[in-house]
Amino acid sequence: MLPPKEWQELLARREIDASAQSVMPSEISNPLLVLSQPEFVEAVQYTLRHFVSPDVLLSNPLLRSRLVIEQVTHQAGQRERVAALQTSIKAAVESLQSSPRQEKLYRALYRTYLKPAPTQEKAAELLDLPFSTYRRHLKAGIARVAEILWQQEIGWLEK
Repeated sequence: MLPPKEWQELLARREIDASAQSVMPSEISNPLLVLSQPEFVEAVQYTLRHFVSPDVLLSNPLLRSRLVIEQVTHQAGQRERVAALQTSIKAAVESLQSSPRQEKLYRALYRTYLKPAPTQEKAAELLDLPFSTYRRHLKAGIARVAEILWQQEIGWLEK
């Protein structure tokens, strides 16, 4: 058993050491951003709309989300984070191909965002779909991709 004075000194040293270790410069300069589910879905939609424009994605809040942070090193720059975000989005979209029921959602997303047609009307034409059906598939596809990525963000699915 330690005398009270030595015990206080030991506690003081531990507290000082712990506070010095907990303040890491990289964590302060790039803090993890926790988004609500509606904010997250909005950011996914923004990412899809600007998927082929990496420069536009530099301000995307998902670059500081768990979805991206866990894929890059602490020293990763914005460009590496954008690439990681695009990889996550593409993987989520491509995962829709594994189900015959979701293949139509994949096709709408692919023709609209990954390899975009000049207009949505042209995308519907290329997919040989009425425009209203194309829009329904696109909306369902966006929702499904956002759901997949949200599950990854909160740690319920493996990436």
